Amino acid sequence: MPLVEPPYQRVIHDLYSEHHGWLLGWLRRKLGCAHNAADVAQDTFARILATRESVGAIREPRAYLSTTARRLMIDQARRRQIESAYLQELMLTVD
Repeated sequence: MPLVEPPYQRVIHDLYSEHHGWLLGWLRRKLGCAHNAADVAQDTFARILATRESVGAIREPRAYLSTTARRLMIDQARRRQIESAYLQELMLTVD
């Protein structure tokens, strides 16, 4: 009996197979670092998996992926700003 993937898994597999390389290259150009690009690409697909939205209805996969990745980069920048402000305040209280 052949193993049949559920439709959602098939769609995710196809999305990853067809667009991961493109997303990674796009992120490398944006971030200037292959390691950070790989992390954000992985986080992008993880977020898509976590949302379980109707991925099969995506008309423009690259636009969807780049928007998701861009939002992740914004979240990371905000987190870094908060961490930096917290560390600066902490250093003022230590002195």
